[in-house]
Amino acid sequence: MANVYIDESGSMTHDIRIEKNKFFIITLILVEKPDKLKRVYKRFVQKYHNELKNIDKNNKMFTGNKFFELKGSVFTPEMKKNFVNYFCRNNYFEVLYIKIENSKATQNLYKNKARAFNYILKLAFEYLNNRSIVGRTWVLNIDERNVKTEAKHQLKEFLYTELSAGKDIVDEISVHYFDSCNNRLIQVADVFSNILYSNILTDGAYNDQISYMEDNGYLIDIFKFPPS
Repeated sequence: MANVYIDESGSMTHDIRIEKNKFFIITLILVEKPDKLKRVYKRFVQKYHNELKNIDKNNKMFTGNKFFELKGSVFTPEMKKNFVNYFCRNNYFEVLYIKIENSKATQNLYKNKARAFNYILKLAFEYLNNRSIVGRTWVLNIDERNVKTEAKHQLKEFLYTELSAGKDIVDEISVHYFDSCNNRLIQVADVFSNILYSNILTDGAYNDQISYMEDNGYLIDIFKFPPS
């Protein structure tokens, strides 16, 4: 069974007049033993508690002195590098990045953002088949804050129809939605997502970290959409 934690950075949009809208990133964290990765999360927060508090100028990670959640968008470059160095030590997870070039997505696809998200996720799972720890039973855990209520029931049925009945890749799929503050490993996906997104916006400031992830078996690949 594969537990998959999913978060994103950027927006699905054709308005690419500003640099940050040129790409949309979806990040999948694939974990066989979530409890072990949760312990790494806990130790990271304990080790860097004071530094995290100091960089949290707008109270996105803390309420008063009480830690709330990790937010990659708040991290300084140094903290992002610390994060990769700390988490990428025990081979508890794998990462698949989905890098969407907004200018190349069709107008029809983006008319319905939930449909676009589901379709691209389906393509990514097809790509993952036989490339990672993903088996034939999938548990998907997704940040709910950007998902409309009516769209929450569509993903499971869509993936099951496409990947079980259609492609025979999977036997069982379950989909769970969380506010990220209540799911530590969705927060991990958030930070990794922001690292690639920031790397694009800074023309490679985190190339060393991404290369390290790839060379040491953490980064499966960067799946590009639309495919070449």
